[in-house]
Amino acid sequence: MSKSKFLLEFLTKNFKPLFSENELGALGNVATTEQIKKEFGALPKFEITGDEILGAFGDKTRAIDMIKDKPPPFQRSYTKLVRDPLKDFNMRGQVGALQQNPTLARDASVLQGKTIIPLVGDRTSRDVIITGIGDLQFENPVRTFGGIQFMDDANQGWASMLGTMEEFNKKLETVEQMGGNPVGMTVTMGERGGDFSVDVANVIIESLRVGKNTKKNLNEMSKVIKDHKYSIKGKNYTPFSDAPNLSNIDEFATYFRNLPGSSRKKLVEVFDKAEMQNLGAPNIGQIRLATTNPGLIADDFLGMGSRFADLKSGVFPSKHPSYDSQIMKAPDAEVFTFGTSIPKTIMLRDPMSKVRAEGKGLGEFKSMPADYRKLAMNTPVQPVDQQLIDEASKFLEIQRTLGDEEAYKYAQSLIPAT
Repeated sequence: MSKSKFLLEFLTKNFKPLFSENELGALGNVATTEQIKKEFGALPKFEITGDEILGAFGDKTRAIDMIKDKPPPFQRSYTKLVRDPLKDFNMRGQVGALQQNPTLARDASVLQGKTIIPLVGDRTSRDVIITGIGDLQFENPVRTFGGIQFMDDANQGWASMLGTMEEFNKKLETVEQMGGNPVGMTVTMGERGGDFSVDVANVIIESLRVGKNTKKNLNEMSKVIKDHKYSIKGKNYTPFSDAPNLSNIDEFATYFRNLPGSSRKKLVEVFDKAEMQNLGAPNIGQIRLATTNPGLIADDFLGMGSRFADLKSGVFPSKHPSYDSQIMKAPDAEVFTFGTSIPKTIMLRDPMSKVRAEGKGLGEFKSMPADYRKLAMNTPVQPVDQQLIDEASKFLEIQRTLGDEEAYKYAQSLIPAT
């Protein structure tokens, strides 16, 4: 099954009795949960299995396949444990809203005259209502909030925490003051990047609520959480020593949701430890897959262009449950997608060239965690020139006509001494 066919089926497989193609297209621009219920009496249901995901992406050539002799399969990156999260995977859900579809850009000419500012974002889905995973059926279905699709809504541009947004806004203001037209372009985080979000925490909470753990197991897991420690400069910290016992799930849920995002991420990692999994903790690899936008399941780490739109400076409060601040799209800005991702070495040619010149092995075709940190901590900008348009457009053309492997070879050929 091709990637495009898989995604089409994700959107339409179980909707056919409810939507005609025309209705689906029209509702895709306006429909909220309430509107869908009013029109059709129920939310469309869907199911995704591990076999379907493997069929869609198992043979896909990724950037990592070009630089490693025996790279692990894409699904292995969703957990640190030596296990296959797609084994016996089954995720059930409902569509909470039909987002406006971004415009497909078949080449990079739409970027003419603009300045790219990268938006590092996780892979989580938006407006999916997860009703169950595996043999667990949730009492309280979990709605996801995204993710790259955040940009698809109304005038929203991007959301993060206030300090991050203030620093990002300075870049926008600088570009605007210099007469530029800033365009925010998503950069895909790693497979575990969504651990920061409330979405992942909520699915863990609901999995614990309906799980078949004994009181003894819950007490033992609670002890692992409370005793978890890490060291900084020789000093030990136990960040979750005040965590409520898992037997009181409502109290623990409040605690988990209200942690700072960085602490939520660390707690998710605790649940993904072998010790916790052996005690009956929820399968974190499967939870990460369930909360991931299907189109990004096997996307390249730090690939660019799943979404992009013109932005306008200014920081505003955000209603996103994971983030408190946001920037907005420019008035009447259109949201675009390349329908795939393009290597950062093409879309951020000048910043990556400068990073490579530092001689630390960064800024190369192979994306490293330190590349991510550089992008996240000190956002670069890339004025779009004809070279960028030509190279990005050629990458897309090669990918369409000759496939991913040839497109990656072309991208590698553009980097000196690759």
